[in-house]
Amino acid sequence: MTILKSDALPGTEPGFWSGLRSSEVLADLREGLFRFIALAVAALFVYRGVHQLVIDPGRLNVLLLMISDALTFIWLLLARRPIVRDWSPFTVFVSLTAGFGSGFVSLQDGIEIIPLYIAAPLQFLALWLVIWGKMSLGRSFAILPANRGVVTGGAYRYVRHPIYAGYLAGHILFLLSSFSVYNFAVYAIITLFQVHRILREERILALTQEYRDYLGRVRYRLFPGIF
Repeated sequence: MTILKSDALPGTEPGFWSGLRSSEVLADLREGLFRFIALAVAALFVYRGVHQLVIDPGRLNVLLLMISDALTFIWLLLARRPIVRDWSPFTVFVSLTAGFGSGFVSLQDGIEIIPLYIAAPLQFLALWLVIWGKMSLGRSFAILPANRGVVTGGAYRYVRHPIYAGYLAGHILFLLSSFSVYNFAVYAIITLFQVHRILREERILALTQEYRDYLGRVRYRLFPGIF
């Protein structure tokens, strides 16, 4: 795919960052750094989750949250190199915060707005939406907005971002089953940054005619009839 200068995204103009992009060695170093960070965050999050489950094995919402986030990091490690990626500093910061921000979530017991026996099965369904989306996406998964190839089948026949939809649903259900003001603030920031990441990702993918055709067929990003 050829990207013309006129197609460049704001924040990705030629300069220092484009110079780094031109170096295959530095590109490999960046990829390696991101994947190392993913492993470190995953290990820390899993350790925290296991610790909570040892204390209280009945915390199914913690188990499901831990599985969902661990899958994010596993898929990142298996992802193929992108064709085009947004390396603008602000987008890098926003995307990393959105992708790894769950590591800041408190796993302590909170206020039970809805009972765990209701929240956990629904959270399990949200997890399956995430898994379905990732299986549909294959190795095209990314943390930073990127083009690793346009995927339009599987879960992507219904919404443009089924993985993000599953994350959002799972976060809301965890929050409702173990509410705290702190976790509400963390998830609010993650959700705001996820929306920014979605919009940047769509701008990159929309540089291809295939994705522009896809936008015409699938209208909604996360939830049909809503957004």
